[in-house]
Amino acid sequence: MRSKFFSFIALLAVAGAHAEDVDLEKVVGSLIAAEKAYAKFSGEKGFREASISVFADDAVIFAPSAVNGKKFWRETKENPAITWRPTFASISRSGELGYTTGPWESSKARDIQKPGAFGHFVTIWQKNTNGVWKVALDVGLSHPQAEAPELEIKTYVPNSPSPRTESASANLEKTQHSFANSLKEDEADAITDNASNDIRIYRNGQLPAVGKAAAEKMLAEEDAKTTRTPKGAGTSDPLDLAYEYGEFISERGDATQHGIYVCIWRLESDGTWKIALDLQKSAPREKP
Repeated sequence: MRSKFFSFIALLAVAGAHAEDVDLEKVVGSLIAAEKAYAKFSGEKGFREASISVFADDAVIFAPSAVNGKKFWRETKENPAITWRPTFASISRSGELGYTTGPWESSKARDIQKPGAFGHFVTIWQKNTNGVWKVALDVGLSHPQAEAPELEIKTYVPNSPSPRTESASANLEKTQHSFANSLKEDEADAITDNASNDIRIYRNGQLPAVGKAAAEKMLAEEDAKTTRTPKGAGTSDPLDLAYEYGEFISERGDATQHGIYVCIWRLESDGTWKIALDLQKSAPREKP
């Protein structure tokens, strides 16, 4: 069964090592199909088996801190009953790095029809050397059930050439450094000042905020000073899409919250780096 799954995913891959050879609409379609195939395989054989099959060897999940996802699912006896579907997908200009997100539901057992928990997932995908989409990072958080289901699948596909600059890496590093310092002063201002127009914000217990106005409204209520400690990162090649993950500590008045974060950066057509997605998930601090 696993070999059949791999063969199916391989058929979804769109070849093309050079950005100018890539049909990005087809590539983002193949990414959505890969996510759907992952969900379908999970429904047939279980989430644990499906994850082992589709995860890259160095894939990252959070349990609650960052761990090797493939190793985790091979060693655990857990097999959660989860269903999910993508409602948004985006890719790099090269078509070899992308991410998907959408709602998930879970129940105590696979044969129970009524879900007991709800949330959203974020999955970062990267093509391997054979052009097959593999999961590089997977994270999710919980929130109340939405009043209306998300049915439409939206995409963001770069429609302009990558800015001709050899300083993309240096600019990203500079932007991230400035952003990290700004978070310590005011989390809301730091994120909105660096947000793309279609930014997605994910926080525990809240439905995602989509768009800059919605993000400003959600974050303004938090009034937090946040310190983030990076634990890992990844980028596209050529560099126009990047992600970083790690741990955070937030001070909100007299309260302190800590957990994990994932931040996805996108190089805009004007050469500036903007945040496309930002997720923070509170989690108990693990003992050393």
